[in-house]
Amino acid sequence: MAEGRNVNKDLDSNINYLKELLGVGETYDVCFREFRVGRKRAASFSINGMVNDLLVAQIFTEIMADRPEELSINTLQKVFYTRAIHTQVKQLTNINDAVTSLLSGEILFFIDGEEDVVVIDARAYPVRAPAESNIEKVTRGSRDSFVETIVFNTALIRRRLRDPNLRCEITKVGVRSQTDIAVCYIKDVTNPKLVETVKKRLNNINIDGVPMAEKAIEEYIVGGSKWNPLPKVRYTERPDVAAVHLLEGHVCLVVDTSPNIMILPTTFWHHVQHVEEYRQNVVTGTFLRLVRLGAVGLSLLLPPLWLALVLQRHLLPETLSFLGPQDTGIIPLGIQFLLAEAGVEMVRMATVHVPAAQSTALGFIGAFMLGEFATKVGLFGNETIFYTAVATVGTFATPSVELAMAMRFFRVVLVALVMLFKVPGLIGGLILLALLFSFTRSFGVHYLWPAVPFNFQAMKDVLFRLPIPAKVLRPAVLKPKDQDRLANKNVTSKKKQTQEKTPSDQDQQKDK
Repeated sequence: MAEGRNVNKDLDSNINYLKELLGVGETYDVCFREFRVGRKRAASFSINGMVNDLLVAQIFTEIMADRPEELSINTLQKVFYTRAIHTQVKQLTNINDAVTSLLSGEILFFIDGEEDVVVIDARAYPVRAPAESNIEKVTRGSRDSFVETIVFNTALIRRRLRDPNLRCEITKVGVRSQTDIAVCYIKDVTNPKLVETVKKRLNNINIDGVPMAEKAIEEYIVGGSKWNPLPKVRYTERPDVAAVHLLEGHVCLVVDTSPNIMILPTTFWHHVQHVEEYRQNVVTGTFLRLVRLGAVGLSLLLPPLWLALVLQRHLLPETLSFLGPQDTGIIPLGIQFLLAEAGVEMVRMATVHVPAAQSTALGFIGAFMLGEFATKVGLFGNETIFYTAVATVGTFATPSVELAMAMRFFRVVLVALVMLFKVPGLIGGLILLALLFSFTRSFGVHYLWPAVPFNFQAMKDVLFRLPIPAKVLRPAVLKPKDQDRLANKNVTSKKKQTQEKTPSDQDQQKDK
């Protein structure tokens, strides 16, 4: 499509250009119609299935209802200001910009002798009703979640944040797909450098299309090595979670055709927190958080640690001698764990792919029949199945699917290192893993913050579910423009004395 082409005063020239460009007559879903407005010829283009038919009929009725002589002079201006004022209307000079609007679902009106085209927003996207999230379920709380339509998703966020400073800046990515992406942030809270960085990386995307939506966008905008399995952004299907992160100073990316909202930047601790913790009592929420952190640790360390101790029994104290396997099985222990991990992954993938009515039966087959018969025939030891099952439960207890998959990968790598090098392999693998976590950054934010660099005040909020009235300060690592969340700024004087200090602030104090 040629760039910079303007609307021609000759209506036939515009019609012929669009017919050839859009394939009118070849593709069924491009609707074209000629009619008269006043004493002038006019034409319209729209996409079947993407417009509101009732609204379109009303627009045509209003345009064509008046006497011809009333619309014979300044036809476009009269249509623009007096006949289509009930909806979003704009005038465009560039015909290729108008085509982009057309393919987004808007209607184009051309009038003979006019150098502008009237673009009317009468979109009616196919959309499903908001339903409860399948991933982020809660015992008590809202049941609505994001859908595949960007307009609905931004409306769900605005319903929870009625702040005039909330910005949802739209941009398009993909030369052919022209995917809409909304960059959402609170203007007087979010760090402007973070917003500019995100928008710059979005504008630098040079590809024909991103039909995979948010995941493809993530791989373009996230810096660092693409081979790092640690998730550097967080996905959520819940509007309340997105609203909470916006209030903290994060940026949310809403990608059209995707029900997952991208939150950035994120740390490791963002991926192990769940909204259920804040729907319970403070003590209960803290208990749930600690149990979840323990489950994440077990999912990573339990199988390789047990295997390392079993392979070098002399390192075990007398009190832990029972950890050894009663029956090692035919297959070596290390290979057993690798095969068990592969079996669990196959069952998980099969459960996703089969119909919902068959998933329960498949789970029983995988959990009981395969595991039980593998031990009965002597291929696997009972301990192998047990520790693999505990680690798998801990993996599924991880709220973030991306982090859970990364932990499963790290567990397999640790098991392989232990199988090859025993205890030194485990120690070396954990050191490399610690270095990977320490040097990973998400949009300039340390992945392990506030553990690395250490921040005591923020660490308490990470490990424990603090009362909501006590969370009056935004995370200092995000460098928000407004540090506190209280409406009455006079109340915050004492709070600011104990405010979290960024690493740069700490360095300045040391220099003094």
